[in-house]
Amino acid sequence: MSTAPTKSVLVGLDQSDGARAALDWAAAEAALRGARLTIATAWSGLEHEGPEEYQPNIAEPVHRAATEFLEDAAADMRKRHPGLDVDTSLMGDEPVEGLMRLAEDAGLVVVGRRGMNSVLRVLMGSVSQQLVAHSPVPVVVVPESTTPVVERGPVVVGVAREVSEPLAFAFAEAEFRGAPVLAVRAWTLSNPYVASNQEAVNGIEEEQDRELRSLVDGMRPEHPDVEVRTQVEFATAEAALINASDGASLVVVGRHRRHSRYGLPFGRVPHRVLHLSDLPVAVVPN
Repeated sequence: MSTAPTKSVLVGLDQSDGARAALDWAAAEAALRGARLTIATAWSGLEHEGPEEYQPNIAEPVHRAATEFLEDAAADMRKRHPGLDVDTSLMGDEPVEGLMRLAEDAGLVVVGRRGMNSVLRVLMGSVSQQLVAHSPVPVVVVPESTTPVVERGPVVVGVAREVSEPLAFAFAEAEFRGAPVLAVRAWTLSNPYVASNQEAVNGIEEEQDRELRSLVDGMRPEHPDVEVRTQVEFATAEAALINASDGASLVVVGRHRRHSRYGLPFGRVPHRVLHLSDLPVAVVPN
């Protein structure tokens, strides 16, 4: 995995409001990184919406409309971000396959998320979910209501034991923005009777704090100008991250390397944070 600024920022675009918010965010991110913005859209699936006998007549105008849609989006981003290197890709394969292929040469993939809904599972479309689960590079999921301006609020990152990739990504993002890092470690008790022993609770918190600071200190030499704060909280990881993200610019979580056969494709914590956060969330392969 690479977060080098020479790698492009790839954004998947369709006609939804969520995808448009993702495009705006991705363009601002690419400008921060000094990287190329690649806008990709798929058109092949559209030609299957009508009866089969009409497909030869439908394919050409659909392709032409998709080309114009993509070119208009690229022209808008060039106008709004002078000097930004903008490329386009009209994908002939399905969106997930096409974006996964393009992600091999990207440093970051950006996709949109639908607006809030009481049924959490409908917030993320299948494309976003598959990319988060399988992308070889970090994926940022952008809510529909996100401001297109990349603010200088802190980059909040959940830090698990023996996992450095999300923290490294958060430091790099904070450096791009001139923003601080807020590194969060959450912990809970498997044995509820320990909660009555304040000495034991204090010992656990101190151990968690030492581990977190040790991981953070390992990142400082490469990013000496990034201000860092640490926070250890007795809570579930997703609750701690959501609580810490007030006023933040980005939330960063790790994607598990392994998951159970019947579990979520990228882990419980990123799944819940993606659905509960009203900020862009970066999911980083561990």
